[in-house]
Amino acid sequence: RHPLPPTIIEAMIRLSPLSTDFAASKRKFFRSTTNEYSYGSRSSTSCKKSRLSTSCTLFGSAFSPTLSGKTYLVACTSNGLICVWDSTGASTEPIIRVEATTADKVLYDVQFIESSGDTLLVVSGDPGILLYKWSAFLNAMDNLIDGNVVLEPIAKFKPHPSPSDAFGEPVEINCTSYSAVDNMLYGGAGDAFGCYQWDLRSEKLVGTFGGAENNRCSGDYLHDVLSIPINNHLVLTAGEDGAITFWDGKERKLIETMNVQNTMNTNKQSVSWQVQNKGFGSTQQWSSGSNLWVSSMDNKGDWLAAVGGSESGNNMSLRSGPNTAGFMATWHLPTRTFNSGSVTRESYNAITYNQNLDSFVSGGNNGRLTFWDSATGECTGRSGCTPSMIYTLSCNTVPSMIVAGGTGGSLDCFIDRVKASNFTT
Repeated sequence: RHPLPPTIIEAMIRLSPLSTDFAASKRKFFRSTTNEYSYGSRSSTSCKKSRLSTSCTLFGSAFSPTLSGKTYLVACTSNGLICVWDSTGASTEPIIRVEATTADKVLYDVQFIESSGDTLLVVSGDPGILLYKWSAFLNAMDNLIDGNVVLEPIAKFKPHPSPSDAFGEPVEINCTSYSAVDNMLYGGAGDAFGCYQWDLRSEKLVGTFGGAENNRCSGDYLHDVLSIPINNHLVLTAGEDGAITFWDGKERKLIETMNVQNTMNTNKQSVSWQVQNKGFGSTQQWSSGSNLWVSSMDNKGDWLAAVGGSESGNNMSLRSGPNTAGFMATWHLPTRTFNSGSVTRESYNAITYNQNLDSFVSGGNNGRLTFWDSATGECTGRSGCTPSMIYTLSCNTVPSMIVAGGTGGSLDCFIDRVKASNFTT
């Protein structure tokens, strides 16, 4: 497949409404035994319920920059809402709910970035990428009349129609990462083009990390992208092919691909077990028709942590069976060498670095947080959560907080490792 000419690509990402016809089925994250958010087609009935129903799932969260002593918590939902809370827990209900898209479209990720002197909220999902000025949210909260509002984004980015979709529908953006060094925004998608790169100054699509020349035409969904510009413009992508791929973000050239399962198999002396029935010789828990996913990544300086787990070929088995397992693994980024790994009973969807605890924190299908020593990769403790399935984790440094969200439309707020409050949609 030849890459599309830049003029055609730019034309394809011009701002235009998305179609409401759903053509393809999607796969996103691991399931919980409560099955509150199901896999399947984009027209899933769980996405069509009331906007205020607690049956929604929270897929992304972020803390706002602190202004005038106030910090807000923002999360996006499976029914197209952006919810904002006072992080002090003055109320468990959102201050505002922004209807970012129709209720049958899912939002997967939110993050704050600083670009050209503005604080921007980046929201991604079925609509592609939506860029909002955070000041618009602050003004809406200051002049609030109704809890539900509609705010216009200052820009919208959409992937061009996927070559893997016979209906020509744009694919969703599952995750984003921003490089402040060159003002580039990266979006991980579920098509053969993989990761998209936009220039925020020109609002143009610069290119993609995929295509035949990079041997990335499998169409596997990307679940995370991580830009580390201070490390030679390094960009990492990870997803359903079970690999972490290292890219030169400046040249968009493939550096190296590391298959997590193979890496842990060949470095068994550096792998520990958090499950019973040990026997890592052939990673039996990851065989028998299962695919190993990489769900999430984060870094502490030169150290990378990644989590994920096994997913059955038909995408319908629950993650609680005896032959399923997840993992947490760490790498040294400058040398791209494997440091440590842990095989776990649960499959993980999210990981983040907590500076105050100097720990990586992960969450997944067992409804609890797991804390990992950032230097050794050893498990140092666990904390129970209200959501039975955790999809998003966010940390705030001052004040020190960890937020975990997922099924049931709720988020737990932890002070260090102790649950202090709960937010609901």
